[in-house]
Amino acid sequence: MAARELMSEGQEVTLAKVAERARTSRATVYRYFSDPGVLALDATLDIEVRPTSELLVGIDDVRTRVHAVARYYLDFSRDHETYFRQFLGETLKVSLKKGTVKMRGARRVDAFGEALEPLRYSMKPREYEDLKLRLSMTTGMEQFIILEDILRVDRDTGYRLQEGLVDALLDQYLPET
Repeated sequence: MAARELMSEGQEVTLAKVAERARTSRATVYRYFSDPGVLALDATLDIEVRPTSELLVGIDDVRTRVHAVARYYLDFSRDHETYFRQFLGETLKVSLKKGTVKMRGARRVDAFGEALEPLRYSMKPREYEDLKLRLSMTTGMEQFIILEDILRVDRDTGYRLQEGLVDALLDQYLPET
């Protein structure tokens, strides 16, 4: 909770600051978390994500299901921008120190899998997996950063650009109906 508060305020997450905010000893924080990157990861992944099944209630059309998931994860990133930026920064610091890249969660991959489920067995397994992974590249914090920081587009333009990417992928992969 203390780490999430610091992240939401845009402050650097250090083990000492977390201990101070949580009104606990540094030794306690160090016992559970070896570095700020791990703490940031834990705090960010603790943010409650709406279950995909709730997003897809009453939606039968696969294209609409996929768009619902893509829009949700883009909006989720926007709504929790401060957390995710802090998380990315800390994760990148840790990976540079250790020379490895950590897996940063894959909730959206599973969400796209659920959205595509009605077509899963009408597609070749490799194509289904490729589509699920490629769709995962169209949303989330990484895309939000591209839209906001690099392209500097407004929200509606961002949605339009995302929808175009998603549709292009779906047009390439979905079986002809």
